[in-house]
Amino acid sequence: MSDVPSDWFDGYFEEEWLDEIALNIPEERTRKEVDFVLERLELEQGARVLDVACGHGRHSLELARRGFRVTGVDLSPRSIELAREAAASEGLDATFVERDARELDFYAEFDASINLFTSVLGYFDEEADNRRVVEAVARALRPGGSFLVDTINLLSLARGFQELHWQEFESGTLMVEHRAFDFERGRSRSDWMFVSREGSRKTIRHSLRVYAPHELIAMFEAADLDVLGRWGNFDGDEISFDAWRLILRGVKR
Repeated sequence: MSDVPSDWFDGYFEEEWLDEIALNIPEERTRKEVDFVLERLELEQGARVLDVACGHGRHSLELARRGFRVTGVDLSPRSIELAREAAASEGLDATFVERDARELDFYAEFDASINLFTSVLGYFDEEADNRRVVEAVARALRPGGSFLVDTINLLSLARGFQELHWQEFESGTLMVEHRAFDFERGRSRSDWMFVSREGSRKTIRHSLRVYAPHELIAMFEAADLDVLGRWGNFDGDEISFDAWRLILRGVKR
């Protein structure tokens, strides 16, 4: 498996990932995830929500449709443009900003923040940079505000680790994934090769720091976020060795 550059995420989400995966997630799934977020965060109508690594805005837009004032930030220019176009076409109260999550400059402005779909947290080579994201979000929250993160559960990944995986999309494109795990750094590395129906091929690579529950909880606590909720999926089940997701709610002190 080839080495993954430290800035692999810059441009990674512009083409195949966006076209074949993100833009084809069913609306029903998005609504279910937003239902979960609102039930767990107990937000009042009109609350301000910061969506960190919002992508093309699928969660931000759904929150705005339900009457919340949303700001979405993401590093992908194309995703941000798609989110802005969707918000404008529906007349939604949603603002989208192209920005690195490590460089957030909001201070005590939001009632809640979300970071869903394994986006940003764990992307950076230096663990200090991953902590910077959590610290920046904590600064953006008002006292009592909540930060809800949804990412991969290391315990489940380790239990069911597969070196090879493949998937065929509705477009006819085939994705073949080769995985490896860096035990010294706790990073899952993957090569995703997309093979189009016409036979063209493109490979994109990523490296993700995957957290055990206690590691992410410690990161929250160090950023003055008290962990008051923890779940293993969007059905609200407990974290377990079989739960693929690691979802935490931290509350700003």
